[in-house]
Amino acid sequence: MRAKDNVSSNSSSSSSSNSRITYEFRKDLEMSHPPETQSAALPTPTPQLLLRLLGAQLLILSILNAVQPIEALHLSNLSVPRIIDVAQKAKLFCSYEMGNRTLNSVKWYKDGQEFFRYSPLTPPTTNWFPVKGVTIADGSSHCNQFICNVELEKLNVHSSGQYRCEVSGDAPEFKLIDKAANMTVGVLPKFDPFITGMRHAYKYRDTLLANCSSEWSNPAARLTWYINNKTAPQMQLQPQINEVTRNVEGFPLYASNLQLRLHLDDKRFIGKSEMLELRCVADIMGLPAVRRESSMRTTVLALKDSGYNQRLIENGTCASARAATFAAWLLCLTSLMRWHCTLS
Repeated sequence: MRAKDNVSSNSSSSSSSNSRITYEFRKDLEMSHPPETQSAALPTPTPQLLLRLLGAQLLILSILNAVQPIEALHLSNLSVPRIIDVAQKAKLFCSYEMGNRTLNSVKWYKDGQEFFRYSPLTPPTTNWFPVKGVTIADGSSHCNQFICNVELEKLNVHSSGQYRCEVSGDAPEFKLIDKAANMTVGVLPKFDPFITGMRHAYKYRDTLLANCSSEWSNPAARLTWYINNKTAPQMQLQPQINEVTRNVEGFPLYASNLQLRLHLDDKRFIGKSEMLELRCVADIMGLPAVRRESSMRTTVLALKDSGYNQRLIENGTCASARAATFAAWLLCLTSLMRWHCTLS
């Protein structure tokens, strides 16, 4: 009986073991070869989910726009003459970079008053406005997406002032940028200053006097003396005199005069002679473009040379006198000989 139970027990455990092996084999087979019909179920999108996705996309786009720089509106150059002669024409230049914007308008102002406008989106594209002292030359304006230039003629005393170029972009921002510069209209000198009073040579301990005079101008010229390219000391200069004459086109004209008084007592002139170059510079508002200058040279004779040269001069004078006396005696002698020959 016990033997049967043992056999039955062994048979039962063997069957259970075989079933477990068969189950594990099938499970492995299913994992390695899943059925084609098996798939994960996807959730159905709801309106709330779609709105969230759309909001996320808009947020990403706004961040990208903030990170990527937008090309800025930039006024790259403004050119206005700092000073100009009343007889000339003034050329005003304005250049700009719009970036990715559209140009709305370019406006020119004098002392805050608009006198010219270029608006390519609104006909007429160019407009002029009356402003005292401003006359735009016919056909002189040239404006486009990059530049806007105008030319002024018939300048007068009222043409001086501040000139401003203003550039604006189109909607929706209508961003504005501008630059301004001052222009002075005057009567500029056409000739170099005049130097007078100088001699070609001086002796040691002589006093050199030289005058520098500028041509009539407005604004008045500022004169400066240079000795061998070094500015003359103030103690050697007489105060500058600015004379006023009649008005021309509403401009009072000034003539400047500056005297140099140089005592040649420097010890370097004792041993050797030296060449001095005197230069007079006439400046107007410190601008190199309207600067004018004149120069002259003179020789300072050394102390030992000045006596020698003086003796040469004196000896030359005496020799000339003796030669003249001898020539007179020779003329007389020749006349007497002719008279004697005539008598005989």
